[in-house]
Amino acid sequence: MPDLSSAPSQGSNGQPRRLKILLISNHRRFKVYFRGYPWARELARRGHDVDLFCHADTARLKTSVEHVDGFRIVSSPDMLVGALRQGWDPYCAVRRAAFLWRENKDYDIIHCLDTRPAVIGPGLLMARARGIPIVSDWIDWWGRGGLIAERRPRWYQVLFGGFETWFEEHFRARLDGLSTISHALQDRGIKLGCDRSRSIVINGAADLDTFGAPAAKDAARDKLGLPRDVPVLGFSGLDVLIDLPLAVRAFAIVRETLPDARLLLVGPSAQDLAACDADAETVKAVHAIGKVPYGKLPELLPAADAFLLPFPNKIVNVGRWPNKVGDYMAVGRPTISNPVGELVELFARHDIGRLTQETPEAMAAAAVSLLKDPQTCTRLGENARRAAEMDLSWQTQVGRLEQWYRDILTAVKSGCREPCAGIKSELSTETG
Repeated sequence: MPDLSSAPSQGSNGQPRRLKILLISNHRRFKVYFRGYPWARELARRGHDVDLFCHADTARLKTSVEHVDGFRIVSSPDMLVGALRQGWDPYCAVRRAAFLWRENKDYDIIHCLDTRPAVIGPGLLMARARGIPIVSDWIDWWGRGGLIAERRPRWYQVLFGGFETWFEEHFRARLDGLSTISHALQDRGIKLGCDRSRSIVINGAADLDTFGAPAAKDAARDKLGLPRDVPVLGFSGLDVLIDLPLAVRAFAIVRETLPDARLLLVGPSAQDLAACDADAETVKAVHAIGKVPYGKLPELLPAADAFLLPFPNKIVNVGRWPNKVGDYMAVGRPTISNPVGELVELFARHDIGRLTQETPEAMAAAAVSLLKDPQTCTRLGENARRAAEMDLSWQTQVGRLEQWYRDILTAVKSGCREPCAGIKSELSTETG
């Protein structure tokens, strides 16, 4: 068991001590690229020993272990299917706990990247057994009018909404710290009893390992079969498409002024487009290529002159971070969005596009203004790329995360709170 009362904060060479870090995600393997993977990669580059647990994409029986970018990815089997593989399967929780128990690795800190059963269960058991500090990450406003109201039918909300909200909230203040993707979720955690001094906001970032050298605009258009000499707006969505209809409506209005304009949809399919009720002429001007591997985005997104990022004033948007904005910034293009949630501060800090009212007319007007002004479009795109390389890089964000881990360990070591004290009492009460 780690002895936090005597563990040195520095190694023998005077450098900060190398940490053993366990990240437990509720995402399937293909989705860890948005947060868990870049965290693990950057922490490994800083010399830490990192394990990232996720759900296997399809496997039901076999746990797979990969060594990538200096860290391990452990993909746990799951008996559920598709989108249900997001931390709910008790079989997955047991398999994860058994794996951790067999290895018996002396982690310095455990970071649960959600608090669903297959994440928090194994994490708590490991923390309790070995006296390891444990923290959680919060990236979506799910219950209480959040994503569950957007992405689940009414009958599901009635039957399971309370259950999901309980798991979303119950453990936050019972752990040793809280990281969130937005200030709104940090405030929500503090209202639940989290210590503000042990909380941190880690926004999303631009993945420059993937977008190191985006393709040239002409090359991207040639690859997609788009004309080189027409204005092109872009929209990508590899997962959440709840705001696609607003982008399509805005584009239809853009074409009233710029009839040769095109809309590039990366992620949405023709079927998704059909659900937006666009007229036939608008549909003809839309190039929807469907889902593509994340690593292909740097070859395709540079085809656009600017990007539409509808972000209406809803609880779900106030609480989240739109990961796609990092992709848009990485390819050096301006973004047209709405002044909601984290985007207000981002656009105030960096001149990377235009924030407008959340109406198709306002977004279309901003898009037309930029498309008619290539110099401004270029300047904003250069600002975006520069911000992606500095403030909004994963290197910068994970540097803050690493320091927060050390602050948590120092606080636990100093006796401000007995390691896992709340956890132990919680589990002992529940297990009788």
